[in-house]
Amino acid sequence: MSLAQRSFSAARWTLSSNMIRAGLQFAQLAVLTRFLTPQDYGLMALVTVVISYAALFNDLGLSTAYIQKQSISDNERSSLYWLSVSLGIFLMLIVSVLSPLAENLFNAPGLPVLIALVSTNFLVNALGQQLRMDAEKALNFRPVAVIEIAAAAGGFCLAILGAWAGWGVYALVAASMLTAWITLLLSWLILAQGWRPFWRFRWAEVRWFIRFGGGMVLNNIINHFNTTVDVLLGGRLLGAGQLGLYSVPRNLILQIQLMVNPIFTRIGFPVIASIQDDKQRVNDTYLKIMNLTASVNAPVYVALAVLAPDFVELLLGESFHDAAPLLQTLAVWGLLRSFGNPAGSLLFGLGHVRRATLWNLGLVFVIPPSLYWGSLHGAQGMALSMALVMAVLFIPAWQFLIRPTCGASLWSYSKQVLIPTLCAVAAGSLAWLIIQHIEFAWLRLLTGLGVGLASYIALSYFCNRECMALLKSALRQRMS
Repeated sequence: MSLAQRSFSAARWTLSSNMIRAGLQFAQLAVLTRFLTPQDYGLMALVTVVISYAALFNDLGLSTAYIQKQSISDNERSSLYWLSVSLGIFLMLIVSVLSPLAENLFNAPGLPVLIALVSTNFLVNALGQQLRMDAEKALNFRPVAVIEIAAAAGGFCLAILGAWAGWGVYALVAASMLTAWITLLLSWLILAQGWRPFWRFRWAEVRWFIRFGGGMVLNNIINHFNTTVDVLLGGRLLGAGQLGLYSVPRNLILQIQLMVNPIFTRIGFPVIASIQDDKQRVNDTYLKIMNLTASVNAPVYVALAVLAPDFVELLLGESFHDAAPLLQTLAVWGLLRSFGNPAGSLLFGLGHVRRATLWNLGLVFVIPPSLYWGSLHGAQGMALSMALVMAVLFIPAWQFLIRPTCGASLWSYSKQVLIPTLCAVAAGSLAWLIIQHIEFAWLRLLTGLGVGLASYIALSYFCNRECMALLKSALRQRMS
């Protein structure tokens, strides 16, 4: 198959995986919020943020380096495998030992046990990660999607059973662990294709990967701090209950991004890496990825903002009633944040790790102070400050990240997100007007979604022709 055909196939399978897993996440959220409390979700948010910081060192950026480098020998691959496994063991042990510090920092009894259990995922993931990276590098996303769906389904079932049995927050922990184990087992069954790592490790064979990945680790540490500082501040200033109320809509927004953006960014990274010597093709590819990402994200986040009270009532239940205004504000933050996600595929595909690191280092002096000021006004103030920061950074991101690397003009960069966003806002406004006098939440939700989607598609047909042309091309590839 050609590069375009493989890219479209990868997009279809990634879309299928992300849609199914997102559906399972939403169903899990709808069920578990009837059994678990905001305090349970607050504890899990703290576990997640602690684990996520350790995960930045999980493979020292080796996975990104593995995809970026186009030719890798069998000896290099084996040395990289055992290095990743060793790192997984080290992180599992160090996080378990240091977990009592998190209990003292956040004043959350019981946190060390939860962290120690989830930390075993470091080793489990390391044992199968290279197999999945090898498939993604070749744009062979079909088996990867099957594995992800099966693992998510297993975790979903255990979470529901555990919550029903009264496990509390341990239902979420057990689901995370089972998902990791299923992913490992299926990766070796489906993706290995007879490959086994040699019993060898040579420093010379991993030196380049560590050097490239080391820059990635520094970048990821800084970026992750900027991304999770709201949870860190919330854990200190809001308390577990308020943090749980805030973290559920926040995580919902991020789950949507994990559903939508990887359809394009996971594929865009290896594609851009494979054409990195052709600047015009890189420019065209990046702008297409940005347009497609915005075209899918814009109607989703506008719908969340318009229909937030109904989403909260039907999906989360009465105990999360106060989360509706937070969801509306965070929907704006999520939309603005999604605009910047494709930049990672561009920068890392071209090997511009240092530029990404400098950008994220600069954000340390912008994002944490802004969020601290917002947190003084409660969860809603913090959410609002997050949205404002994303809006202010839009043009500086183009100036520092996009123009120097692919040469895109400000207008060509801006219109990729401006056109679909305006179409989504117009469709959302029409939907909001129509549902004003509907009494039942489920009927408002269905009517609003139906009217908004139909209006958005119609407007996109006339105003966002580039996106529609790409979708038609994808359909032709599917039919051929």
